[in-house]
Amino acid sequence: MIPKDGPTMDEVYEGHFESMGRTNVDDARQALQQPIGRDVQEGTADLAGYTRSAQDEIETRFSRVPNPTLVMFVYPHLAGRDEVPVPGYSTSFPMYDRHHYALPGEAGAR
Repeated sequence: MIPKDGPTMDEVYEGHFESMGRTNVDDARQALQQPIGRDVQEGTADLAGYTRSAQDEIETRFSRVPNPTLVMFVYPHLAGRDEVPVPGYSTSFPMYDRHHYALPGEAGAR
């Protein structure tokens, strides 16, 4: 339950900016509209962290979680109303119905 006698949203909003050292909300808004970042410089620079390469395109960032194949042996048995004999056999199936992917750097990813 939200109390009826608490501060209004405007009071909470202005109180937040006052706690940051801003006395006027409009001054804080103006400060937020200042350009952020650094100036573009002329010349050559190492852009390895900002550009893509052919190696990045083929690298698997989200590796598949192992999906082992399970083997099950069905023992000889009688099947159906007529009790027809069925010989023993092996069958295999994946543990998961679909593929699962690990997050980059997640433990257990291969």
